[in-house]
Amino acid sequence: MHLHHTLLSITALAVMLFSACSKSHESHDHDHEGDEQAAVSAEDHQHAADEIEFSAEQAHAAGVEVTTLQPTDFSEVIEVSGQVLPASGAEATVTATMAGIARFAGSALTEGQAVSAGQALFVVNGKPMADGNPAAVAQSEAKAARLALDRAEKLSAEKIISQRELEEARQRYEAAVATAQSLGNAAQSRSISAPIGGYLKTLLVRPGDYVSAGQALALVTQSKRVQLRADVPERYFGMLPRISTANFRMAYDESDNVYSLSQLGGRLVSKGRASSTGDAFVPVIFEFNNQGSIVSGSFAQVFLQGSVRHGVLAIPSEAITESQGIYFVYVQHHADSYRRVEVTLGSSDGLRTEIRSGLRPGDKVVTRGATLVRLAANATAVPEGHSH
Repeated sequence: MHLHHTLLSITALAVMLFSACSKSHESHDHDHEGDEQAAVSAEDHQHAADEIEFSAEQAHAAGVEVTTLQPTDFSEVIEVSGQVLPASGAEATVTATMAGIARFAGSALTEGQAVSAGQALFVVNGKPMADGNPAAVAQSEAKAARLALDRAEKLSAEKIISQRELEEARQRYEAAVATAQSLGNAAQSRSISAPIGGYLKTLLVRPGDYVSAGQALALVTQSKRVQLRADVPERYFGMLPRISTANFRMAYDESDNVYSLSQLGGRLVSKGRASSTGDAFVPVIFEFNNQGSIVSGSFAQVFLQGSVRHGVLAIPSEAITESQGIYFVYVQHHADSYRRVEVTLGSSDGLRTEIRSGLRPGDKVVTRGATLVRLAANATAVPEGHSH
């Protein structure tokens, strides 16, 4: 009986120990699962913090465009300075044909205004001048000198005056004729027309200015063809044979608009074989159609393009943002969220920029409206009313 009681006590203790051990093990498993859930929750929280919430409605209102990145062709690029120049024979000077006070022939003239060949641009009036019409005075003096010369020739034939006096009379007449011809005829006013059609490049006088015969009044340039001269440093001389076209940005253009010679009917005119004496640059000259918005004589930033490279990741330059010298793009992660990705840049042709690292084929990159996505990242929302 005592032995039986002892066995029952041992069995009960074993059950209690096994139960406690199981509970402890379950409690340990439960705590482990709780730790894993906490870790997953923290990871999800960190993942969400990297994303920029930007709904499809906001993106549409802001004009945000997303492009799936694919390898493409991209030319080697040399970025140099240059200047837009008038094409040879495409510029003419409007010249006064008599002395007087100049005024516009019609409405006010402005630089860049289109004019046609033979169009009256100025009227020169000699009547208001204090000394009268210089052309009329010069013609009167020429007539008087002619009469004096005729008289001197008769007196010389009769041996009344010397040969020297006759020569002096002839010289006075020739000088008077030359003056009269330079001043034009004796008309009170004269219309001055454009010698060629094109655009007014420069106005050299203002209404009310006094002008003399032969003075330049304006410059007219034909807008059909102009030249782009790129100054290439000598260290790139080996690349010159591969240059075929270029993009360029005008220095005065605050909108940073980039022009493509291929879209302006451009062609390569010449490549310098050597630099000028004392000059470390080699000229490369293109010719293209001026659409009227490019000012001849202005300086430009030129992106010369050489051999084509295949399989390059390149995106529009406007897709790139910068912060403290580090460059970023925005990639669409989900329909309503984006991520900021740091990238390493390569060459740029002014329109597109090569991406050397940070992106992969298939990434959905914000190619338009990146600045608005950046604002959303900083303010968690697009500023009210900021849309395109």
